[in-house]
Amino acid sequence: MQDKRNSIPNFAWLRYLIGSSREERLEFKIYFFFCSTIVIASLVSLAINLYQHIFLNEDQRAAIFSCIMLTSVGFAFHHVGRRFENPEKPAALLIIIAATLIGLNWHTNQGIEGSLPLWFAPLFIIAAATMKGRLLASVAIYLTAVIAISVGVEWRLPHRMIAYGSPEAQLFDVGAVLLLTTLICFSVTLFLIFAYRQERALAITLEREKLKSENLLDAAILEKNQLQSLLPMCAWCKKIETTDGSWASFERYLSEQKKTDVTHGICPSCLIEEKKGV
Repeated sequence: MQDKRNSIPNFAWLRYLIGSSREERLEFKIYFFFCSTIVIASLVSLAINLYQHIFLNEDQRAAIFSCIMLTSVGFAFHHVGRRFENPEKPAALLIIIAATLIGLNWHTNQGIEGSLPLWFAPLFIIAAATMKGRLLASVAIYLTAVIAISVGVEWRLPHRMIAYGSPEAQLFDVGAVLLLTTLICFSVTLFLIFAYRQERALAITLEREKLKSENLLDAAILEKNQLQSLLPMCAWCKKIETTDGSWASFERYLSEQKKTDVTHGICPSCLIEEKKGV
């Protein structure tokens, strides 16, 4: 069965993102992939903020610090992920950290008109793919609360929002993050479809192997029953071959093997022949 599992296709580039072998459980593959996605997104976002800070004269020190911190957290969670029996809780904690950093930087990025709201779409997708039950509901409520609180703060304290220095800076930041979050959502969806197809192919292979084994077992049982239904008898003396290889008379065989007592009599045909002989 090991060969069957390894025969399922697995793209080489995914091995660096999921950080595990082909034998890893599906939920861990998804977890490691999301950790890698968050690290990549943080690095790209860091590059965007550095460009704005250096070349567009935008004050992006808070965003740069947040990107560095989220990158470090993503690496850490990816590294220690194997220590958990279930990746739901570390995935939830990672999403909560990312959402908290977004909320803390909301007022430094022009609020609802900036790029930070775009990051909630992939966070909701990651939560839906890695969690279930009460944990999923709790994380979804937390993400919604961060959005509501951030919008509420912006609505009540609009003077605290730090606007972009120029329309060009806003266009660059929002456009770049929009493209990045779109690619993240697409890659996450693509990976989930790939993982589902991989697991589906494995399930079909296992089901076929199970049916094949059942058919072979049924054939073996049928053959055994057919062989057991045959009674080896000597064509000359009419003795029966027993299971230990010895030969016994028909009466002894019935008595020992079938637990049947034999009584003797004479059939009508033999009775006529006997009378003729007399």
